[in-house]
Amino acid sequence: MGSQYDTLAAITNLTADMPLRKFFEEYTFFQALGDITGRSVLDVACGTGLYSRRFKQRGAARVVGIDNSEGMVDYARHLEASQPLGIEYHVLDAQNARGLGTFDIVAATYLLHYAPSREVLRDMCTSLHASLGPGGRLVSICMSPDIELRDTSYYRKYGFEAASPGEDGDVVTVKSLVPELPFTISAYYRKRTTYEIALREAGFRDIVWHPPAVAPEGIAALGVDYWSEYLRRPHAEVFSCTK
Repeated sequence: MGSQYDTLAAITNLTADMPLRKFFEEYTFFQALGDITGRSVLDVACGTGLYSRRFKQRGAARVVGIDNSEGMVDYARHLEASQPLGIEYHVLDAQNARGLGTFDIVAATYLLHYAPSREVLRDMCTSLHASLGPGGRLVSICMSPDIELRDTSYYRKYGFEAASPGEDGDVVTVKSLVPELPFTISAYYRKRTTYEIALREAGFRDIVWHPPAVAPEGIAALGVDYWSEYLRRPHAEVFSCTK
């Protein structure tokens, strides 16, 4: 178990410190999220609890994290035991998120693009909708409908490659180029309208796609030129919507 925790800790720390996550992803996500002081948050696909901890540190009253990976949840619980913040963690997938009560905010980071069909995508959105109280918000990071998929070299300087024919429902292969963090994952490309149809069928309204943005610290650290190409075709995008 110790070696597993060490591996998961290394992955968590490396990804948390990567420029795209620290300066783009977190910045854009929390700009869309706004003030969460005193709010209840369900963190779906929480992984090792990186965002769950961020929510508590930003003043959320109740945070519950769920993930279908027992190893990830075990490590999140390990971190909670060593540095208690009052976060609950459960081994559940997005389609079985009900039963934990309702929340002011549901956060779903890198979740919806793993739905292998439109029907599963709609079911995921329906489950997320059911976890919200009246007027609650879903804030999510997903693979951008504008991702560059035909030029596999496009994202190399950002530490990965992405390739796919790029039609709705096609498999997208993402390969890490970071030597300390080698992995290859597969997800599914979806058009903007496909996401929006699934969300509306689930009962969501007021869907907003938030413009990609980089934290001022990221501009200062790496320069405008480093980010300009990425911001033209970001691989991830943040949207929010309301119950």
